[in-house]
Amino acid sequence: MRAKLLTHARKLFLQYGFDAVGTRQIAAAAGTTPAMIRYYFTDKFGLYRAMVEVAIEPVLAQLQRSQIAQVPDVDTVLHSYMKMLADNPWLPSLLVHEVLDEGGRLREQFIEHFAGRVAPMLVEALRREQARGTVRDDIAPELAAVSAISLCVFPFVSLPVTRKVLGLSVQGRHFERLASHTLRLFRAGVAPIPGKGP
Repeated sequence: MRAKLLTHARKLFLQYGFDAVGTRQIAAAAGTTPAMIRYYFTDKFGLYRAMVEVAIEPVLAQLQRSQIAQVPDVDTVLHSYMKMLADNPWLPSLLVHEVLDEGGRLREQFIEHFAGRVAPMLVEALRREQARGTVRDDIAPELAAVSAISLCVFPFVSLPVTRKVLGLSVQGRHFERLASHTLRLFRAGVAPIPGKGP
């Protein structure tokens, strides 16, 4: 029943928006009562947190495994982030409407449970690469992190348009092609300039 509630909540939040959907509506769609939402998630915000946690758990687990030896490298962080978006096609739309929009009701939860944990890893990975000379020394790691995340997220946010206009797909081998292209593009932008030192 827990998985069923998560599935129907995702569909309803995407269709109507977080504020417009009540726990009774979610419970009815899942064939149960609001008491089951209280039992599993406490409230609607708890349900949202569980949705995001299910999506980001594989990403955080992979990054934490990498972190045992050292800070995850830039490519690992970005590839993991893109894979999360590809595996959870409902997430980009929810982020746009409920996190990034002015007055987004889920912004603080997203910062606490994901962005606040992954963004510092990416900045630290960029700093380490800068110290090794694989990232230009005139690049600000915090700004480079924003640029990298933008490159990673926009293909998924724009998919409703680019799927029709450009035939873009983010599934299977198409995802790996997109991820590889995105990482090469970012690397080219931050790479040391030949003849100008590290």
